[in-house]
Amino acid sequence: MSDFHFSPEARPFATEYNSVTELKSAFFSQPGADPITNFMQFFSLMLLMHASFLCIHGVAQPLCSGTYSGIVVDEHGQPIVGAAIVLFPTQQGQTSDAMGQFNFTGLCRKLYTVKVQFLGYKEESFELRVNTVDARIVLQELVTQLDEVVIRHHDAAHTESATNFTEMDEKQLAEAAGKSLGEAMREMSGVSTLQTGPGIFKPVIHGVHSQRILILNNGIRQEGQQWGAEHAPEIDPSVAANVVVIKDASAIKYGGDALGGTVIVNPAELPVAPGINGSINSIFQTNGRSATLSGMVEGGLARHEGWGWRLQSSAKRAGDFNTAAYNLTNTGIRELNFSAAVGYHKVKAGFDLYFSRFGTEIGILKGTAVGNLDDLVAAMERPEPLYTSSFSYAISEPRQQVSHNLIKLNGHLTTSRGEWRVQYGFQNNNRQEFDKRIGQLSKLPAMDLRLNTHTIDAEWENLHHGEATFTFGINTILQDNENVPGTQRIPFIPNYLNVSAGVFGVTKIQLDSWTLDAGLRYDYRHYDVKGYDFKNELYSSSFNFANLSGTIGATWNISTTQMLRFNGSSAWRPPHVAELYSLGTHQSAASIEYGLLLNDATNEVMDLDDVNFNPEQAFKFVTTYSFNRLPWALEVSPYANFILNYTYLRPTGLTRNSRGVYPYLRNTQTDALFIGADVTANWQATRSIRASATASLLHASDVKANDYLVFIPSNRYNFTLRYEKPAVGGLRNLYAESKLYFVTRQSRAPRVVTVSKLREAQRAGVNPFEEDDSNFDFMEAPAGYILLDFAVGFSLRADKVQYDFRLASENLTNELYREYTNRFRYYADDRGRNITVSIRCIF
Repeated sequence: MSDFHFSPEARPFATEYNSVTELKSAFFSQPGADPITNFMQFFSLMLLMHASFLCIHGVAQPLCSGTYSGIVVDEHGQPIVGAAIVLFPTQQGQTSDAMGQFNFTGLCRKLYTVKVQFLGYKEESFELRVNTVDARIVLQELVTQLDEVVIRHHDAAHTESATNFTEMDEKQLAEAAGKSLGEAMREMSGVSTLQTGPGIFKPVIHGVHSQRILILNNGIRQEGQQWGAEHAPEIDPSVAANVVVIKDASAIKYGGDALGGTVIVNPAELPVAPGINGSINSIFQTNGRSATLSGMVEGGLARHEGWGWRLQSSAKRAGDFNTAAYNLTNTGIRELNFSAAVGYHKVKAGFDLYFSRFGTEIGILKGTAVGNLDDLVAAMERPEPLYTSSFSYAISEPRQQVSHNLIKLNGHLTTSRGEWRVQYGFQNNNRQEFDKRIGQLSKLPAMDLRLNTHTIDAEWENLHHGEATFTFGINTILQDNENVPGTQRIPFIPNYLNVSAGVFGVTKIQLDSWTLDAGLRYDYRHYDVKGYDFKNELYSSSFNFANLSGTIGATWNISTTQMLRFNGSSAWRPPHVAELYSLGTHQSAASIEYGLLLNDATNEVMDLDDVNFNPEQAFKFVTTYSFNRLPWALEVSPYANFILNYTYLRPTGLTRNSRGVYPYLRNTQTDALFIGADVTANWQATRSIRASATASLLHASDVKANDYLVFIPSNRYNFTLRYEKPAVGGLRNLYAESKLYFVTRQSRAPRVVTVSKLREAQRAGVNPFEEDDSNFDFMEAPAGYILLDFAVGFSLRADKVQYDFRLASENLTNELYREYTNRFRYYADDRGRNITVSIRCIF
């Protein structure tokens, strides 16, 4: 099959480069890039090359010469044979031998987490700073029922007040290496994606997305141009130690606008012990013929305990993706990311300084760009997209080029009364979208936006003693959006200044078997807006929004095996400027979009006071029941989210401009209700075999119009069977896993008015919506589908280095299907089979 072969003219890694400069130019460089961008690209390349050298040659013997040996026994001192001993984060594993003994060698002198498991005994978990250690580990027999949480993890950062959340840990992220953040998060219960083609994924929590999802990147609110369906989060998942999704509003201290939930991307804590360690990961994929390389080096300072540093970089190059039947022309990706951190931490004080840069160039499916109405009809009705050609790594118009720079400085100070935490963040986000335009205009961005954001966060928390903890704080944002001159078109959104501030208080109270939590927040937002309308005439306006948000939750430990959690919240969200003022072609989304303040008939910009508009107000309730008793674990989370004044892009018809004919979408408000449930079940069949199943169920409706909404995720089910052994002969961390995905057809979709019918109505001179103005879509919801994935992996130790190998296949049977929440389902199918080979080196 073509998935496995590289054509001679399109094989980027078979070329012999005569210099580092040539390699950098072929893999990373962007025409016309500024000197800072070029420097960061070159520095990232050097970091990846040096990390590769360390993996091949190892590190100095004194840094990884530690041993950890011992014996595992029961409460009576009898050896336990076959107990699993695993070290994290390296995931090195062994099983105790016939004498109950184990022996790890070649360990770096750093902090490990040790987990010891054996069926019928309580799991032991503790931290260990390796030098040369001999240990005796005693496991306690399960006389009654095991009191542990299998599905949820309570030690993730920034989840102190969270009631309902799920987590992807370091191991799961390693197995998802090579995917974008949004794509990797699809494995989490209750999370799906709003997709634009094969390479752009935006997280959706319980049916809502975009500005209703708050993303924390290393503790900083992610502020980028993320108001569009094709604006994926500008975050490199390879920096993360875990990713947490809070599905309710309990993370209220980070913002009151998280109507759907909060995504928290946490990097690992900086090392504090002397020594150097790190990793490098190479991922190769057949679909898109892509290669991803990521590397990390970190360490502490000798004779300066408490100081730590980390350097990280990743690069990705992909060509055209393909479906099971044809090529998706012009869908390649170039990506280069870099981050650096340094910090000092002691018990009573500490600080972190962090910098990251995310840069990507993404091709937009060429078949979405059409010149006339007949071509649009053909594009939506033909079996494969227009302009489909053979595989290429070239990226041409339409395309987007995005960069995101983040600087963070935070510190903490503990006094006799409590702990102070202060944090400053600066973000610079640049978005350029290139359209198919006449002549040299194609080389000019049709959209060129620069967004600068300053954030200051301060909070105080009382000391953790007694039954209650209290946290009070303030968040401030100063944000400036600027259209960079030179596009030679009217800006899609205007320039604006956003000044926001919020104050909050949260508390958690422990009462025997109950834990109560509550939070209250007040937010204020001010906008100054200046832009040009379709007549190229200047307009300006200023307006303010303010409101209260609140959350209350309770956790009831019913018994050692059962838990019930509840959260109710009221949250609100002021509009994004794009929802109010968007004007014209959004080529990356293959549509023409108009804002709420544009007159339906004339598209003139109206005053906010003259429009029936209100900020969104959400009332969300989530209840979670957990049952945990070996070998079973079950978690059921029903929820309801009622959003007043829900703002969404409503299909309205077709319209034409100088660049062609496109679907016409207008921002509209209604009242929406999202009702659903997340279900997760695990069965530990044997010590090595685990079966699990998840279900994400959702029913969304337009309450005001008694209708359905478009692009709402359909119900999906996931069944997983996993075999895992800490040690088999010379292999470590051996596992084999099979996953079956079943996604149903979205039966709760609005009526269909095809482009062909709209063309017929236009030619007949009639208004197809005169008698029925209900919601509609341009195409029937696609059929449901079943996908099969398979993966196998293991680890090998070689001197001072560990190698992790992984082979995986997604869509193993090469199914031809379309995902309902893919904005490009009108034009093409989704990706076909993808085989991934991953080699990770830990040193």
